[in-house]
Amino acid sequence: MSSLSGAQSPDSPSNLTPNSGAYSEATASASAVSVPGSADAAVMPPAHVATGAPITLPASPRRAMAALIVLSTTAFLFVTNEIAPLGLITLIAEDLGRTEQEIGLLTTAFALVVVMASVPLARITKRLPRRNVLAGAVAVWTIGVLVIANSEGLAQLLAGRAITALAHAMFWAVVTPAVAGMFMPNVRGRSVTRLMLGASGAGVVGLPFTVWLAQTTAWRTPFWLLAVGGIVLTVSIVIVMPNFTSEQGTAARGELPSMRKYLKILTVVLLTMTGMATTFTYITPFIINVGGFHKGTVPLLLAIGGVVGAFSMWLVGRFLDRYPVRSVAVGSGLLVVMWGGLAAFGTVKAVVILMLMLQGFAFSILVAALVNWAMRHAPGATDAAVATYASVFNSGNVVGSLLGGAILATWGPSWLPLVSMVLTAAAAFLVWRSRPGLGIWRRSVSRAS
Repeated sequence: MSSLSGAQSPDSPSNLTPNSGAYSEATASASAVSVPGSADAAVMPPAHVATGAPITLPASPRRAMAALIVLSTTAFLFVTNEIAPLGLITLIAEDLGRTEQEIGLLTTAFALVVVMASVPLARITKRLPRRNVLAGAVAVWTIGVLVIANSEGLAQLLAGRAITALAHAMFWAVVTPAVAGMFMPNVRGRSVTRLMLGASGAGVVGLPFTVWLAQTTAWRTPFWLLAVGGIVLTVSIVIVMPNFTSEQGTAARGELPSMRKYLKILTVVLLTMTGMATTFTYITPFIINVGGFHKGTVPLLLAIGGVVGAFSMWLVGRFLDRYPVRSVAVGSGLLVVMWGGLAAFGTVKAVVILMLMLQGFAFSILVAALVNWAMRHAPGATDAAVATYASVFNSGNVVGSLLGGAILATWGPSWLPLVSMVLTAAAAFLVWRSRPGLGIWRRSVSRAS
């Protein structure tokens, strides 16, 4: 990021004042902000421009990028572990002598722990250096993965998932504001999408590879590899992550704080994630039983959607800082189309493949856009806002997995996308009717002339 130049050493903060050339280049595109709710876009400079206060980066751009790469890789492993049951549900059920609905509880229990733990853990650790918190989260996560790898029954498997869920809650409550806080405010969206590229990679490589490896060896094997990766990344975070608290970063507060808008965002998140989890928790049974695919093709189908998702995550990073809300609107609208396609034509293999690609494209946009939108309107500290966001996000996973399990047991998998479509349409309606209050149809951030 050329706009982040100006730091002197990897270990010392970089102070960029309004009079420095580096500051002028970095903030040229952030000097005018449209105020949502106004009839015309009013120009309002960011707080650091208005007050003349220097922007202090917690690390040099080189070290910040190194930390971002490590944290993005960590996100890849965390999300791979999180979504592994989606592809392994049938294998685990057969091995443990359980039903697919019972194994679906792995997703429910995981999300429930994240819901309950995110906000308390964020509050407990809010004054601790981000390096210590993140390294500790990865270490605990590694222990949980080892418990899963040694599981001989559902109870032990659930215990391992609960441990990894605690670490997952801590990691995602902290990592997004921490990454954004290492870079200039006008590239917050771009830095968030680069972090999320690792999470998207879990759909491209992590889940398909996990399913393939489990099918060719045993379902426990992928978790041994994840544990090794956890050990390596714990050490890497200790080495490369700058040691700063949340208040010392550049993303400690929202750009346009608003409790009303933040609550609306949380409602959109809850509806969207409930819709997603209703079907995708049981996507393997849907692909096999409704789509008519052989179970051996499931990894390939998931990989196709993941590749498209990684591309869209890279693409949205180019627009997210300028169109933070319009990005949410586009992603929501595309998801409604995707669920409708699966509901109406789920027995047509070509349509299933196309809709899985569309799912990867649309959902990757939303993953980055929703958390960026929430941080933008955080009514207080972004750490607390993101922790609450994570709780609501995973509340959707809990409700959706339970709802999907009930539908699967009662009516079968063919009804899942229809319910998901209705829920997602409600979320999309909230986003699209937000005009003019959230400025979807005009640029939210305009470049200074």
